[in-house]
Amino acid sequence: MVVVTGRGWGHGVGMSQWGARGYALHHWTWERILAHYYPGTQVSDTPNLTVRVLLAASQPVAEIACAAGMRVGDASGRTWKLPARAYGVGPGMVVHAHRLRSPAAFYCDGGPLLWDGRAYHGVLVVSSGGGKVAVVDAVDLEDYVRGVIGDEMPHRWPLAALEAQAVAARSYALATLHPEKRFDLYADDRSQMYGGIGAETPATLYAATQTEGKILTYDGRVATTYFFSTSGGRTADVRDVWPRLGAVPYLRSVPDPYDSDSPVHMWGFALSAQLLSARLGVPFGELRIVRNGSGRVDALELGRAWLSGVQVMRLLHLRSTWFSFGELSLTGSRAAVTYGKRVALVASARGVEPAALQELTATGWATLRHVRSRARVLVAPRAYTVYRLTVGRVRGPEVGVAVAPVVSVRLASSTRLVGHVLPRTTGAVTVSRYLAGGWRVVAHPELDARGVFDTPLRLRAGGYRIDVAGDARLAPASRTMHVTPRLLASLHK
Repeated sequence: MVVVTGRGWGHGVGMSQWGARGYALHHWTWERILAHYYPGTQVSDTPNLTVRVLLAASQPVAEIACAAGMRVGDASGRTWKLPARAYGVGPGMVVHAHRLRSPAAFYCDGGPLLWDGRAYHGVLVVSSGGGKVAVVDAVDLEDYVRGVIGDEMPHRWPLAALEAQAVAARSYALATLHPEKRFDLYADDRSQMYGGIGAETPATLYAATQTEGKILTYDGRVATTYFFSTSGGRTADVRDVWPRLGAVPYLRSVPDPYDSDSPVHMWGFALSAQLLSARLGVPFGELRIVRNGSGRVDALELGRAWLSGVQVMRLLHLRSTWFSFGELSLTGSRAAVTYGKRVALVASARGVEPAALQELTATGWATLRHVRSRARVLVAPRAYTVYRLTVGRVRGPEVGVAVAPVVSVRLASSTRLVGHVLPRTTGAVTVSRYLAGGWRVVAHPELDARGVFDTPLRLRAGGYRIDVAGDARLAPASRTMHVTPRLLASLHK
């Protein structure tokens, strides 16, 4: 079984959001947090200009509303007042009996504008093309930032982290403006998440207000403040992720020790070699990983095929390019054993951290030992048990071992059969006699609390079989005995 383990979530360049939370919990200010993730940058001020955010690129109809009524202006320069209600704007651009020329701008002076039921500051610009409509929110930078913080970072996080997010979002927006295009920013992770007024909370509004107008600059220019979820312990150098950008002094790899609370600080899963080969689209073979200076995977050699780390990440749906491949195997010398006997387990772990060999008990999984390469372990299960190998949170191969009770039997007399089932089972016990080429049930003994039975039975010469049915803990068991005339004669004495 192939094990894929990894660290972090995202491209790894710039500020780790979970790391910023960790630093905030260690009482760092937002200025200190940003100075760590973007070394060499300075805090500067910016005026409150307008940014254009693409909310929808291709919709059949856009629903625009304002509780206080609206004004709409189009490319002809004309403006109309619209009564307070929702309007469906399609590619024909007909609104309230007015045929508008694309693009058309909708204004609401008495409150927020609603687009498809969601509230936004600013002006909504609708344009028509290709039988569809696009919607852009032209909004003040500060209102935009207020709609980003809560969509990018949980609003209950420490204030310093929210403030760092506000400054990073404001700086990123300014650094990536596109005045020659019809919009500047996407409303999703192609730029940064933007939820409009619905993303605002008292905590995020306070963080935006406390940092209002603050941005990061480097050498007199606005810094492109990339950020992402989780680094896994260290951020990436921009040259290792986007080589075409070249060396950016403030986007270099830095330690990130406090993102360990992130649920994706470390992650992993297991799959078969055949499935791995199918997902990557290349025959399975020897694995070799080439890493860059940030510890991320630059390339993977599988057999005779080469894939980039980004290709592997996309094909396997990994969270980052900081990943590793290993192998786990677990085999047992037998699948069933009699109570009191031992089973040999052979565990192997290659290319991974020490694996834990675990046994499923009544209270959960218990670790028997750690395996660094290969180990042979003798176990003596007392009931049906599952053994497995795990690495971190990755659940690896499993081996189940069934346990059958020990059945002993003796003839107390020619009319009494006594036996013992160890350990005691809840399964039914039957005694059968071999007659005319087949087995016929002749008794149904009952087990006492110790697993002992004592059943009256007139014995005859021939074959007998004692069967014990299985239950949730124990496998079925059987014991045969042959009663000879000499044995019967000795019982009569």
